[in-house]
Amino acid sequence: MRVLIRRRALLAAAVVTTTGSVAGCDPLGGKQAPQWSPAPDVLLPLLTRTVALRDRYAAVLTAFPALKERIGPLKDDHAQHVIALAREIGLPEAGPFPAPSGAAGSGAEPSATSMAVPNEQSAALSDLAALEKVAREEAETACLAAPSYRAALLGSIAACRAGHQEVLT
Repeated sequence: MRVLIRRRALLAAAVVTTTGSVAGCDPLGGKQAPQWSPAPDVLLPLLTRTVALRDRYAAVLTAFPALKERIGPLKDDHAQHVIALAREIGLPEAGPFPAPSGAAGSGAEPSATSMAVPNEQSAALSDLAALEKVAREEAETACLAAPSYRAALLGSIAACRAGHQEVLT
């Protein structure tokens, strides 16, 4: 029995010594281990387009300051959507936000901010209404595809955007 206890003690000492010496060496011979990076969040394209929509409202308000009472609150809603989506994804609320790579629709159509603001107020409102319709549809699609813990957020964004369409038309 004493021999068995001594052997276990010697084995434990050998394991500790070996583990300590191996832990200090570089098994890859000086090469860096490949870094793991998670896949981008599926909500990143929605966040990016929400930022563009918020900025589009800002551009229209700059061109037509008289619309502040009508569409200023809508721009503020989109600013809150940006914050909520950024929090959900785990990004800083104020950005900067990474561009979604390989996202469906990225680069295929002009973004909300790349188009010039129309010269007429009614055309600018029609433009915003069309952008809101696309944004609502996108939020609905994301809501239906999202896991349950994200559905409430995305559903409320979709509902808000539907309300925006009504205000704009």
